[in-house]
Order: sequence, then C-alpha cells, then structure tokens
Amino acid sequence: MKHIKVVGGHVMGSAHSRSALRTKVHSLCFNLGLPSLFVTINPVDIHSPVALYFAGVDLDLNRVLPEVLCTSYERAQIIATHPVATAKFFNCLIKSILKCLVLGGVLGPTKAYFGTVESQGRRSLHLHLLIWLKHEYTPAQLKENIQNQDFRDNLLKYLEDVVKEDLDQFRDETNDGTSTASDIRVSIQETGPITDEVVPACLSTPNPASDDFHRVFCEDVVRLVETSNIHKHSTTCYKYSKGKSDTSKTCRMRMPRVLVKTSNIDLSTGQITMRRSHPWINNFNEWLISACRSNMDIKFIWSGNDAKALVYYITDYVT
Repeated sequence: MKHIKVVGGHVMGSAHSRSALRTKVHSLCFNLGLPSLFVTINPVDIHSPVALYFAGVDLDLNRVLPEVLCTSYERAQIIATHPVATAKFFNCLIKSILKCLVLGGVLGPTKAYFGTVESQGRRSLHLHLLIWLKHEYTPAQLKENIQNQDFRDNLLKYLEDVVKEDLDQFRDETNDGTSTASDIRVSIQETGPITDEVVPACLSTPNPASDDFHRVFCEDVVRLVETSNIHKHSTTCYKYSKGKSDTSKTCRMRMPRVLVKTSNIDLSTGQITMRRSHPWINNFNEWLISACRSNMDIKFIWSGNDAKALVYYITDYVT
C-alpha cells in the first residue's frame, strides 16, 4: 500500500494525489502559519480574445474591436474544438495574475500562495487559491488584538480595501452613479450592429496610461460585476438540500446576503461583518476582476476552523 500511495501521488486527480497536496499545504501552514485569504478565479474562455488568439483566430490583441469578434455561439464552437488553446489561455492568465497582481501586492504584501485547478462540467478550468500575507498574527492573536480600537479600525480599513461586497464606491465615480452595464458598454464602444452582442469579458482591461483611467476603470468594474458577479440561483445552489421542501431549502452560497450599513467586528465573538448594500453581489476585488474579466470570489480567513475547511476543500475537488 505504501508503494501504491507513493506512485499514486503522481497520478493527477487520484485520491493519493489529493493526499500529497494536503501534505504540501500542511507543510506551508506549519512553516508560515495559516493562510489569510481564499480566492477563486473562474475565467470565461469563450469570451476571451486571448483564448481565441491561441485557437488560431487572427486578432490584434492591442486593439480588440467589437466588429472583429465572432458571436457568442461561434466563439463557443471555436473554444470547444481547441481545448489546448483554452488550457494555454488559462495558464497565461493565471500566471500573469499571480506574478503581477498577487505578488505585486494588490492584496497586501504576500509571502506565499498555494493553488489548485478544478475543471467544471464542460471542462473549463478555474483556480482556488490560498494566500499567505506577510504578518505574524495567529487567529488567536488577531482575536485578542481586535480589542484595541486602532488595530480594529486598521483591520476593517484593510478589508474594505481588498474585499468589496457592493458597487457604491465605483458608481460614485461613473457619471451620476445610475448607469447600467449596458449603458456603460454603449458609451465606451462604438455603436454598431454587433455592439449589443459584445459582453464585457470580451473587452480589454483599461489602459493605466490613459488620462481618464480611473473613471474608465470604475466603469469597467461596474459592468464586469453586474454581468458576471451577481448571483443567480441554480440547481447547484440546493444540491445539499435534496428532499427538503422549497420553503426550507437554503442556498449553499448563502445568498441573498444581509445588508449592512457599516463594517464592524463583534468584540465578544470576533465575527467580522463587512459593509454591504447589495444582497446578491459575490465578493470581489476590483483589480483581480478587471484582470480576469470573469466571475471571482475572495474571502478573508479569520479563524483556524475556516482555514482547515478551505485546505480540505481545495485539495478535495482538484482535477
């Protein structure tokens, strides 16, 4: 059995490979402490010009125009017949995000990360990522330090900076704050017969060198969140509620969420509650979602129990 375990640890997707991954992540926890953030990135390959480029479509990636893009159906056909191109796109995107954004510090100074890749039903790939930030606080020390007002204020300020749960901050920077995703898309793109079919994920990330980058970036975040990061119930939401009546079923994504006016920390329990003005928006970070241009999630790991559960989760569902 020992020989089978050793050999099986190198067979991708096997039970022994998951066990080997757990050994690696447990070693990281032993040496670096518990991770601080849990991030999921779910790239949409059928809407990415980069994926189409890898699949052989003639595109100028520096100037992606709506009229040169295929329809959604045609893009899906191309991606379905080029699985290697899809994998290359995923690898290129994730490597760039890790190198330029995660290690670049958009979530804070980072000392390590550990990620696993999972494939969905149609074999598209997504990433589950644990991130270790450069601090020496254990969960017990964090809960002890929140009794200090300055520490508590700084922690909430950091969390509000990296984990967003609504669009209020970005709407304030875009026009009068009432534009919808379609309004913004039309205002940015040249109007034409195919414009309405162009989804935000097809468009390029705003150029940081442009004079009005901040405004365009905020508009980009709004339309990406409104089209890809607002939860809609599906059958998978209730897969752990089988046999229950419709009234007693609960969404495993905990949607809709409770609205909260101001972020706060319960001093007795240590429970962190972040400000939220929208019940259906999934957590996001503006820099990551603008880069991946797709659905994502981000969670601050506050307790040891959360860390253990997430370690098991990302190594159990790895492909």
